[in-house]
Amino acid sequence: MTFTYKQTSIHYSSIGVGEPLILIHGFLENKNMWTTLQSGLSKNYRVLAIDLPGHGETEAIGYIHTMEDYAEILLALIQFENLQQVSLIGHSMGGYVALALAESLLERSVLSAQETQASCEKIDKILLLNSTPLADSDIRKQERNRAIGMIQKYPQAFVTMAVKHLFLTQDQDRFASEIDTAILEAKHCSQKGIINTLKGLRDRKERIEVLKKMHDKSLIILGALDGIIDFDRTKAIAQATRTRLEVLPGGHMSYIEHPEVLLSTLKEFLSQ
Repeated sequence: MTFTYKQTSIHYSSIGVGEPLILIHGFLENKNMWTTLQSGLSKNYRVLAIDLPGHGETEAIGYIHTMEDYAEILLALIQFENLQQVSLIGHSMGGYVALALAESLLERSVLSAQETQASCEKIDKILLLNSTPLADSDIRKQERNRAIGMIQKYPQAFVTMAVKHLFLTQDQDRFASEIDTAILEAKHCSQKGIINTLKGLRDRKERIEVLKKMHDKSLIILGALDGIIDFDRTKAIAQATRTRLEVLPGGHMSYIEHPEVLLSTLKEFLSQ
């Protein structure tokens, strides 16, 4: 399925019937990463999964893919499907996009209230999966810049290395098949798409205030050994904003490492 955003075809899937739930993939991932969870959730929800620009079947656009750009595309999907209220689940970068969309809709809601007009689109719940409201640290920004240089010179090697880095060292053999699949999927990303997205990740802003406003409708799920995000600071933010936090064993790829526990946790949170 597709819709058009600024003359670009945005690809997405939709299965199930019920309250709408949008799944947002991370960097070097695409809508196919959600296959197992889609199957489990579609019995009770209408589950939509999108290929953001530069990922999966959707082409890269412009010179940078900001989190705000991606949020606008999600809003375009919501409006295209005429959805009044949705819940969002974002893995890693997908969580940054979910928060950017929530921020935008919260601002629209305030403006609508001031103008005595009802806001059309609302977010019911947000789930940050192996994600954080924090911006990149200075060190992380430098790493993004080095990655841009590497992808320009060695695109295939970069993709392979980057995907393997998402998995814990001790899990490389156990999830060898899943890693190979993830690498193949990541190679659907164009060089331009990867560079544009790295720029957007590097330049994204902190969105702790969004969690403060939506703490009672938000859940953060972290892997106890996740080395991709700042686990300690994200845990502290969850406590400070009174956001529910669940910690699973493993690292950054909870949907592969613990799919059954994750599905159970998602269902419980969404049903509240």
